[in-house]
Amino acid sequence: MDALRDEALDALDTVPLNTMFAAAALDAGAPLWADRAVGAQAFHVVHRYGMSFVWGPAVGDAFSLVVAHLAARRSGEEWLQVEPRWSGLDWEGAVGAQAGCGDAGPARTVTVARHARVGFVFDAGAFAARRDVLVSPEGWEARRATAADFGWPGSVVPSLFWPDATTFLAAGGGVVLESGDGIGAMAFASYRRGDRLEIGIETADPWRRRGLAVAAAAAMIGSTLADGVTPVWSCRDGNVGSYRLACSVGFRPTTRTPYFHLLAPDLGVRV
Repeated sequence: MDALRDEALDALDTVPLNTMFAAAALDAGAPLWADRAVGAQAFHVVHRYGMSFVWGPAVGDAFSLVVAHLAARRSGEEWLQVEPRWSGLDWEGAVGAQAGCGDAGPARTVTVARHARVGFVFDAGAFAARRDVLVSPEGWEARRATAADFGWPGSVVPSLFWPDATTFLAAGGGVVLESGDGIGAMAFASYRRGDRLEIGIETADPWRRRGLAVAAAAAMIGSTLADGVTPVWSCRDGNVGSYRLACSVGFRPTTRTPYFHLLAPDLGVRV
């Protein structure tokens, strides 16, 4: 299995796309599916956050096997990306037409909705030009995240991306925006690959639309750059807040790839 995982990582390195979440899943030991044990044509892995990726040298040739695998394992919500050269295959029709049979119940039809995932490139000049205005609102202070912040609740928080606080801090940690009322926002390392770090961001519900997210993101970017690391950003096209935030702190959209939401009809949806 180690040889197959190495083969999968080698194939992943050839994909002209931000695949840090898939690499993170492989590095963390997430289950890896391949269409065959030797000379695999297609791979699939799911990150603990629910994002998954299909890639490989000949996914088109192995398409029926990939589709059968995706349908058979359907036991919850999944956000699926595929390697760009295979995005033209009929993923909605093929996956949605199959019935997935979970261990705990009868077969269910998989519904598929097509979105897009936007990749950004960081423009250091644009960030530097606006750095003086990307400051914490009055009454709020930015500080480095500590182990005690690891369990901060939310839908985009460190505990959903890292196994423990030690690993989180070693990967780059984060920046917390805090006041006398507690933590209002956190920008943090969601994925780390070499000298590249993808930023995650969360704002507590009572403090949204007050400029906390942009201040936290800017502080995290500044810290990342000081460490000689390149910040990375990506988001779903429908996440208008994340898209606008990225642009406001120096990122420019560069790629737009299909992003499939796989969901059994009786399951809830993560927004």
